[in-house]
Amino acid sequence: MADTVSTQVITDTSGVKYSVKLTNYSDGTGETLVRKVDASETTFMTEDGNRKISKIYWSVNTANPKSAVELIWDGATDASAILLSGQGCWDLRTDGNEIINNSTTPTGDVLLSTRNFANGDNYTIIVEFR
Repeated sequence: MADTVSTQVITDTSGVKYSVKLTNYSDGTGETLVRKVDASETTFMTEDGNRKISKIYWSVNTANPKSAVELIWDGATDASAILLSGQGCWDLRTDGNEIINNSTTPTGDVLLSTRNFANGDNYTIIVEFR
């Protein structure tokens, strides 16, 4: 069996932004380095890694408090963008901050891994890239 996952594009506007909703209901197998955003298949995202995370809303519901979801910038050497647990939202643009792609030789793609997910654990994440 496998986790039940979905990826829904909310916005993909050239020169403006890309937003995506990611969901998972885990059977305990989890996800490891799963490509959630393929820059070559979008209008806004670029394969040079120049896009940044500007807003993120998340709800990560797990039995183990050490469980988490990691978003990763893909590249020759991947780089962790953010590690999420619990619930929250960040609007990084308000302060003029954004999470840059700091992978080596970036592809512009975004990967996702779950950590310590058990049967019934789940997440919903909405990410906006600018």
